[in-house]
Amino acid sequence: MSSLNALDFKVPDLALLRCWLSQLGCPFFECDSCQALHLCHMQKCDGVSDARIDLKDDVILFSVLAEIRPTALIPLSSNLSQINTLSLTAKAFINIEENDNLAQLIVCQSISIATGITEQQFDHFMQQSTEQISMIISTVAENDMLFLSDDYEYEDDEEEEEEEEEKNSPPVSRFRPIIH
Repeated sequence: MSSLNALDFKVPDLALLRCWLSQLGCPFFECDSCQALHLCHMQKCDGVSDARIDLKDDVILFSVLAEIRPTALIPLSSNLSQINTLSLTAKAFINIEENDNLAQLIVCQSISIATGITEQQFDHFMQQSTEQISMIISTVAENDMLFLSDDYEYEDDEEEEEEEEEKNSPPVSRFRPIIH
């Protein structure tokens, strides 16, 4: 193993993270609404609605968002401490916002970069984060607490069936007659 010198340690910016992700063969994309690098390989996982790398205050944050079934919100909340014991490095929490229809499970892992990191450390961080976060998401999904891609297809099928029934049935008035 080669010895490291001060030049091997870098405080990465978004451009360097893009370069390192490309060298690792990790596909990503950028959107117009945030400064994050969205990770394609994690977004393909069942139950995951977003996965990204953010740079915040000399910290790289790897986070994955998954939509929680409304019926699972209370059981998931009560089991969150137990879920967080599955990994020493990745942590999960629940995000509920007024303007969102569904609560989200956010699982994240971070690494401080204030003194710099090497490309090898970043590679290890990515591998470990992917493994740990995937394990947590899989465990929660196996307990039927997340919306999975099949659920959306099922909902779409139900909506299509309802629309078809509405087309084939006679029109129904939405107003009730006033009875005196």
